[in-house]
Amino acid sequence: MAKQNAASIGADLSTTALSMGVRGEGGDEDFIALPMAGATRWHGQPGFHLQQLARLLDAALEELKDRGWCFDRPGNLSFSVRQHDMVLMDQRLDPLMPSLSWECHVAEQEVRELEAIGVDQVVGPIAPRFILPKLMWALRQEPTLGDRVFRVATTGDYIAAKLTGTLRLSASDALSNAVLDQSTKQIASRAMHQTTVSPDWFPEVIPSGRLVGKVDPMVDGDQDWNVVREMLAGWSVAAGLGDNHASAIGCGLADAKSIVISGGSSGTVVRACPPTAALIGKANCFEYFDDRLLLMMLADCAIWYNRFLQVHADRAIDHETFNNAALTVDTSRIQRVKQKCVEAQWFEVYPERFGNLSWSEQVASTQYSIALELLLLVQKMLVEVDNDDQYIEQFVLTGGLCQSSFLRCTLYVGLKKLVPNASVRISDRTDRLAFQSATYGALINAKLLGDYANLARTIEQLCPQRDCECPTDEQSASLGNLIHDHLSI
Repeated sequence: MAKQNAASIGADLSTTALSMGVRGEGGDEDFIALPMAGATRWHGQPGFHLQQLARLLDAALEELKDRGWCFDRPGNLSFSVRQHDMVLMDQRLDPLMPSLSWECHVAEQEVRELEAIGVDQVVGPIAPRFILPKLMWALRQEPTLGDRVFRVATTGDYIAAKLTGTLRLSASDALSNAVLDQSTKQIASRAMHQTTVSPDWFPEVIPSGRLVGKVDPMVDGDQDWNVVREMLAGWSVAAGLGDNHASAIGCGLADAKSIVISGGSSGTVVRACPPTAALIGKANCFEYFDDRLLLMMLADCAIWYNRFLQVHADRAIDHETFNNAALTVDTSRIQRVKQKCVEAQWFEVYPERFGNLSWSEQVASTQYSIALELLLLVQKMLVEVDNDDQYIEQFVLTGGLCQSSFLRCTLYVGLKKLVPNASVRISDRTDRLAFQSATYGALINAKLLGDYANLARTIEQLCPQRDCECPTDEQSASLGNLIHDHLSI
């Protein structure tokens, strides 16, 4: 196999996999994915042992080398990491405990306490999965932990520090974790002084995508990282992104006239807006280059669908068969499934007659219900920017569940009801990176390395899109009647 030099690497660290995309000097691209390692629990909460990351990265790079890629000529590297990962480090920048992931929703009491003293007025809406309340909760579990903490950051920041020797707090993820002042993008020191959290624990803030440093094989620290540092010596490391930020880039969000809807493990609705825009306050906010990214989340999306398949469906049937069967269903038979949250865990509430439906009707009902929840978030997002004079011109669909034609049809009909003149688009890519938007967003972030002025042109070049197929008139009419009542249009 002929060798080719890699120019950019984008890696996405999710709950289930390390995905890595590479782009060559001539524009060729490749993609691999390896199962995630290190999953564990800390005081009953989900997290990850980060010490295994170096070996996982080494394995991914070796697999790419076996496929003909060469990393000897330094390029640019960027990471997208599961949103809300919290890393507590000692003076050697080694983890003091597993990183608590976005799946840790235990800090509900801490959120109420922060809201009671008005911290949310400074840092924006706060959720239990955010770093600030999780850190308060962790300090209560082990009171001596605070005496040992030297730095607090995200997993993406930790990786960059291990590679370059420089620790910075990327504004991309920090703004969505209640640790930055929304107006200044700096550590919310005055707000933190009202809590048990010290603002001195957080490193200097760096704008998303900007250069953190170059990979340095001479970094003093964890020896497990030596192999990766030697392989990528001299590579430039961009400040990392949260996975939702990266996904927005990867599926083509270049301006404030688009809304991106992702049907991933969690469902997200995101849009960009100017940093000076007045907000209603229902969305989470974080940096999107020079703008802000607004996010609303359906905590369980593909996870919801997978739970349904495990309980109600014949798992020997492949996804394509399920999706095609949903297209044949009489929509008058569809029943809405709702979700309920109990003690930070989501579960589905099925209607009494759900068991009387055929398996294809159950699939259609579940996919419809998930699409409806996403549409309800879109409806809220459309009014999130107060006195909004930015007309939404297009919606972009991405994520694994959006590969279902029936789910796309449902979203298409609903979106056309909400904004009749807006286009509904999906990726026109056909390669393995087509639905790997977080990985591809990290790859674009690496290529840009903070050159925000070229964002729109780069996305136009690397993220071709096409119009989503229109449902038939019969589908539009029947789905439209269902959706109309549920959206209260």
